[in-house]
Formats: sequence, C-alpha cells, structure tokens
Amino acid sequence: MRWLLVPLMVAVVALSGAGPALASSRVAPGQVAPPSALVLVERLTTDGALDATRPGRPEVAGFVSTLPVQQPLASRVLSLAAGRRVDAMDALEANPAAASGLADPATVERIRADNPSARFGRLPTTRVLASPGLEAAGLFALGPSGPAPAPGSLGPGDRPIVLRPGLLLVLAVPDAAALADLTGRLQWAEGAGPVMVLGLRAAPGRANTAPLLVLRQPGAGGLVTSSSTRRLGLVALEDVRPTLGVGPSEGDDGTVIRLTADPDPVAAATRVDRRVAALVAARTWAIPLLCLAAVLALFALVATWRGRGSPGRAASAARVLLALTLALPSGYLLASMAEPVAAQAWRAFDPGALRDPGAAVPWAVAWVAAGIAVAGALAAVALRLDRPATAGLPGPVVADPDRPAAGRTATATPRPRARVPAPALLGVVLLALVVGDLVLGGHGLSQPLVGGSAWDGERFYGLGNGYFAFALASVMLVAGFAPLSAVATAALLAGLGVADGLPRLGADVGGALTSMLTAAAALVVLAPGRPRARRVVLLAGLAVAAAVAVALGAGLGGPVSHAGHFAERLRHGPADAAGVVVDQLARNLRLLANSPFAWAGPLQVLLAGLIALRPPGQLRQLPGWIRRVLGLGALGSLLLILLNDTGVTATSASGLFLLAIPAWAWLDQHRPPSPPAPQPRSRPAEARH
Repeated sequence: MRWLLVPLMVAVVALSGAGPALASSRVAPGQVAPPSALVLVERLTTDGALDATRPGRPEVAGFVSTLPVQQPLASRVLSLAAGRRVDAMDALEANPAAASGLADPATVERIRADNPSARFGRLPTTRVLASPGLEAAGLFALGPSGPAPAPGSLGPGDRPIVLRPGLLLVLAVPDAAALADLTGRLQWAEGAGPVMVLGLRAAPGRANTAPLLVLRQPGAGGLVTSSSTRRLGLVALEDVRPTLGVGPSEGDDGTVIRLTADPDPVAAATRVDRRVAALVAARTWAIPLLCLAAVLALFALVATWRGRGSPGRAASAARVLLALTLALPSGYLLASMAEPVAAQAWRAFDPGALRDPGAAVPWAVAWVAAGIAVAGALAAVALRLDRPATAGLPGPVVADPDRPAAGRTATATPRPRARVPAPALLGVVLLALVVGDLVLGGHGLSQPLVGGSAWDGERFYGLGNGYFAFALASVMLVAGFAPLSAVATAALLAGLGVADGLPRLGADVGGALTSMLTAAAALVVLAPGRPRARRVVLLAGLAVAAAVAVALGAGLGGPVSHAGHFAERLRHGPADAAGVVVDQLARNLRLLANSPFAWAGPLQVLLAGLIALRPPGQLRQLPGWIRRVLGLGALGSLLLILLNDTGVTATSASGLFLLAIPAWAWLDQHRPPSPPAPQPRSRPAEARH
C-alpha cells in the first residue's frame, strides 16, 4: 500500500499548487476575481487609463469613489486597506515630516487613535512596490499593530514583474505614462489572478471618482457595480478590500465588486465618463442660476417695498421670480430623471454618442436647459392658477327676465374661481417628484443638479441631504399656503420620514429622524393653545421611536446601508448611538470652519426664525399661521443640522424655501385689487317654437 502514497502525495501537491488557478476559474461570471496585483495610480484620467492598458484591452471597466481632494495619499491608501474611510490628515499635520514618505511609528499610532473603528491587516500576503515619492503606499500593508513595512522600489526599467498566486502585489505609480510602462513589464505565472488598476485621485471635472479597470479577468467582463452603490459603473473605495480575495468581514463598509455584463465595457465606461463630466459642468451652472433667480427676486421685493410710482410692476416681477425659484429644484430633478433615458435614446440613434471628449459640454447645456424649461413651465402654470379668487369665470347662461321675450338676451352669471396658491402647488410637485423618483430607483436623485451626487461618493443611493432639505421645506410651503391643520402637517412630515427612512427608498436615517421630530413639533407649534411639557416630551419620544422603527424594521438593506451603520452604533449601546449626533455636529462645524459658503444656509434659517419670532416692520402684519409654519420650518432645519453630517450645507436649500414663505405672504397681502370680471357678451335668446 505504500506505493499508493507516492502518487497520492503528488496529486495533493499538484492540486494545492493549482488551487489559486482553480479558484479563479470558479469565480462567478458576475464577480471580479481576486486580483494578484493592485495598481494604484495617483493621477489618472479615463482616457489615460484606457490608452495605457490598450494592449491588454480591459475586460472590466468602471469607476471607484475617491476621498475629497484635501485628503492626503496616506488616507486614500489606508481607506482601501481597511475597507472603510480613514482620516490621516490630523496625524500628518501634527508631524509635517511624515507627509512626504512612509509615516513613522508615532504618526501611525496617532492614525490608529484617530480612527478606532478601522481594522488593518485583514489582507492576503501582501508586498508593496512604490515609485519614488509614493512611499506612503507602504501603509497598505499596515498590520493591526506596529509600524508599516517599508515598500520596495519600483523604479524605471525593463525588468519583468512576475505575478504569482497566493501573493498580492501592490504597485504604486504616479500617472498614466508610468502605468503604460508598468503594464508592459507584467508577467503572469501559472495560476495568477487578474490585475486591478484604480486611480487614487479624481481627475478635474469628475467629482470624486477615478477609473477602475481589471485586466485578464477570467470569464465574462462588463461594468462594475456593488451593493454599496447600486449604481451601474460605480463602486465604493470600501469595496476594494473585500474583493481582494478574503471576502467581506466585520469592520468592512463595503461588499465584493460585482459585474453587469456588457459586450464593450470600455465604450460603456467612456460614455459614463462623459456623462459624469456633463453632470459636474451642469451643476456648476445650475446652482448659480438658482441663486441668481433668488437674488433677483430679492431685488424685486426691495423695489416693491420702496416703490412709490409703480409698485405693481415690481411686485409682479417679484412674484414671477419667486415662483421660478421655487420651481427650479423640481425642473432640475425632472431633467436628471430624464437624463438616463435621453442618453439611451441618443445611443439608439447614434451608437457612438457620448464617446467624444467634447460631447460633455453640449450634453451639460441640454441638461440645464431642460431643467430651466420645465421650471419655467411649472412656474407659469402655478402663477396662472394663483390668480385672485375675486376674478370670475363665466357661469351658466340664463335669460334676462326684465326684457320682453322677443328681445330677451342670455347673460352669463359670474362664478368665483377657486384659487390655487402657487407655493403650495410647487411644494406638492416637488414632493411628488422626490417620492416618485425614489420608487423608480432614485436615478434622478443620484445625479442631481443641486446637492451631492453618487459620483461625489457621499451618498450613492436614496435621498441626499440637499433634496431632503427641499422636501422638508416644501411641506412648509404646503402647510402655510394650502393651508393644512396641525394634524395634516404632522401626517405629511411623517409620510416624508417613512419614505426617507426605508432602506429601499430614501435610506436616510438622519433625514427620517429630522422629519419625524419635526412632525412631533408640528403637533405642538401648530396646535391651538399653549403646549404642555409632558406632551412635548411624549411626542418627541414617539417621533424618535417611529424613525428608528422605519430605519431598522424594513430589513436594513444590508450591512453597508446607511441604516446598517446606524444599527451598528445602536448595538454598542445608547452612549455610542448618542455619539452619532456628536459626530454629525463635528462634521458640520468642520464645514463651517473650512468654507465661508457653508454659512449661507444657517444664516438663512436664523433669519427665518427671527422673522417668525420678531418680524421686522414690513413683515409685522403677516398672518399668525404663516409665522408659526415658518418657525416650524426653522426648527426642522435646525434638526437637519444636528442629525445630518452635511446639514449646514443642506440648509441652503431649506433656508431658501423658508424665506420665500414670508415674501410670498407679504406679496399676497399687497396684491392690487383685481379688475372686475369682464361683462359677458349678450346674445339673442333662441326663438321658441
């Protein structure tokens, strides 16, 4: 029997050596195989990446989210290695000498202390080779304790780089030219996996995304996607670590990268790149145009307040500009919802559409123009329906009894027409578009012209803080001008909280909490009589419980969902859950410290609150209901700041809508009397037979 042991041992050795190859061949066609090499390129454009890898023709293409531009290389490398975002900026600023190369042990310990939830060292056997100036890439091999091993040198030369099974080779190069030189030196040993190439910094005009390519992917190729993003062609940087062959584990914020089949992934990725460029360009125009409409409306209001000769003309201009300001977010959102359909239709007529680098600008112009056109149409309809109720429409035709039968004429009796307040109508339209887009998959809200997009890497799906702020203020528009009772307003806010909190819809825990707490406040602020403290506390508790139930009771949507992160904090106890608010507030304070533009929203909300409590002379005659609704909106915006990580910037949206409430109410109070309805033309009565 001993002679049987020899071939058996040979077979075992052969199978163990072929294990990685067999594993690669067994990878499902819908997944990216664990790579044997990860190429990190500090500066990389889509065209540069495709040119550098053209000889190998990537089987997989797409984009990966990146960190904001101010984050150093160390933060980017550590985030990829840890499977969650790591901030090394404070540690490197405390020791400037560590920023130019591999961080020293003291700086590494400071990074660990600043990021206690990040877990390092959960990688296959890894070796790092870095070009000069990119020694910080050695942090990719950082373990759970101790310093990071120094990377090897990856200088210029023609010496081949052999990829072997069972070893992850991390190669750091500065740009596309170095990438082209590197790909020519790669050689695959038997059983080696594919090569994953990804950029570390976003190219100009591409938001916070960089190219991601996979060379020699076994089986079918296509465009990347993941459960983290739910977006075709886009994955999160947190998805890279679970894809490196070890699979997802506790401590990851990402999932394994999946593939969507496409016969020409390179062409598809190029089209996505042009559309992202168009989105960034369109957004840089759309936001100033919205601000311009609001500023012009303010000038028209000032002219109305001070006008003596012809205030009616200035008031009409102010009303038109205010309506356009309230309609633009709806027009922009509808244009973003239609953009994927328009791109697919254009491709059906022209297969090469959106492949030319110059196609981004005209596509951006069409995107913004479509949004403005829709907004103009919505504003015109709203103003048409907002005519004063004193104007009459022709009523039923009756015969004049004071005339003889032979000469009797028929006249039309005036019938009052129901007035539809423009702010209420435009608020309902925006709410309907937000909820409708969420139900249809959130394609418009993932690429809005106002607020962050999926390509910014902040929120890949669901309802972002920008349009949530618009939706929250839209409820105030409806409540103030419809008007709604306290119960109806609370019900509308609670409905918004449900749609915003469900993981398969809004997936926004902070927004759901904000909306539910504002709903509870509506039952206090808008209810008649003085509120009791016991009722206030009870309603606040019920609102928090309802928001948590919505966020956690619908399946969570997976460990990488926003609700999943919130559930993870809750499992660690109430103190850790309360720390969420502290973290959100710290991020908002950081935004205020770093950008003067971040102050616009909070100042608008502060002004709205002052108008509600102590209005200036021109606004003292505002109806009490309008002031109470305005105060409720200011309170909701304050909660938005406390419970959301970018709340201070989001309040630029809600503050804009809130300030439109007293402006429109004042214009309604000073609307000139409508001319009497025109006398209908009389006609002879029909002869009787």
